[in-house]
Amino acid sequence: MAGLSLRHIYKRYNTKKRFNLINFIKHKGKPPKTDKEFVAVKDFSMEIEDGEFIVFVGPSGCGKSTTLRMIAGLEEISDGAMYIGDTFVNDVDPKNRDIAMVFQSYALYPHMTAFQNIAFGLKMKKVPGTKTDKNGNVKNVMRHLTKEEIKDKVRWAAEVLNIEEQLNKKPGEMSGGQRQRIALGRAIVRNPKVFLLDEPLSNLDAKLRANMRAEIVKLHNKLKTTFIYVTHDQVEAMTMGTRIVVMKLGVIQQIDTPTNLFDYPANKFVAGFIGTPQMNFFDVTIRKNGSVLETIFEDGQAVNYKLDSLRKIDVKYLDGEIHKVILGIRGEKIFVSDDGLKTSLTIKEVLGDTTQLFLHFTEDSKDFIVCVSERADYNSGDAVRVKFSEKNIHMFDAETEVSIMGREIGNK
Repeated sequence: MAGLSLRHIYKRYNTKKRFNLINFIKHKGKPPKTDKEFVAVKDFSMEIEDGEFIVFVGPSGCGKSTTLRMIAGLEEISDGAMYIGDTFVNDVDPKNRDIAMVFQSYALYPHMTAFQNIAFGLKMKKVPGTKTDKNGNVKNVMRHLTKEEIKDKVRWAAEVLNIEEQLNKKPGEMSGGQRQRIALGRAIVRNPKVFLLDEPLSNLDAKLRANMRAEIVKLHNKLKTTFIYVTHDQVEAMTMGTRIVVMKLGVIQQIDTPTNLFDYPANKFVAGFIGTPQMNFFDVTIRKNGSVLETIFEDGQAVNYKLDSLRKIDVKYLDGEIHKVILGIRGEKIFVSDDGLKTSLTIKEVLGDTTQLFLHFTEDSKDFIVCVSERADYNSGDAVRVKFSEKNIHMFDAETEVSIMGREIGNK
């Protein structure tokens, strides 16, 4: 087992434009310069402790799988340094990095049984051993595992994953969840320093995905090995990771625990990406006036929030001048109130014992969501008044979209 250190990692690709006859003629028969550089991962730095469960999350194309493949050695690192434990691994072949990878596609051999699929990598694995020559001298050598050792390891993995009854079946005879367990079994028998999992549950239905999430977390708790898990599903990230890395366009946006990401997002992107339904955002102006923060919404409605009830705001926004900011708040922290902001109902969605109200300030403004626990008795077009929980309000700079609030409650 080992931790990882990723220091200022970059991944660059050289791309070429399609040949264009018009540009060729414009350049008088000389081929124009076509080389372009695409940076998929930019300055990725992170220390991963031994035994952590790290989740890389973000939209498609954010660089999370590319980073995972660089850790595996399947992609070359353009710049930066990577260490597994104390070993510098930039130029180390994938097979010598002592890692195991589980892919979105199970990548099982269809003609082999589950036992043979799990055991396949072990047949080529070598372990330290000794050999006595004809003169009685004992030498240290690297040897292959015996058939009995392989059998013991496969049985152990099958017991851990609860797939003992599947070992004689071929992949075509098994369900998606069983095949994913076989793929996990093939990884854990190697007892690697690091497990890499690239969207391993994407091919499963919703119910089975939820079950397998729990199984992978249990597996991590048993093995106490470093897991790095890639997903675009923020629910998977929130329920599985000890820490989460949120990425966008190849850049780390925030690294934190699931609860801190939810409660204290570093910017508007993280705030909108983490949480279901996503956070509501409003373009507002703010101005400090004594002990309150005057907040004016897009339709001109004004609310005075008590500064000692809000999270600490950067002092440059409390100079008494008017500032444009983005106010964010989650739907479950908005409450129906007789003296709140005036809104109108677009639609409502009844979700069992909760109801989501889609409200708007004006006909031209975007809907925002309010989550209420009761079966709200409203119809489309009804007037609804709402209040925001002051301690759960987030604010972001209108230009940079970076959070302007700290984690402590109260402003002087």
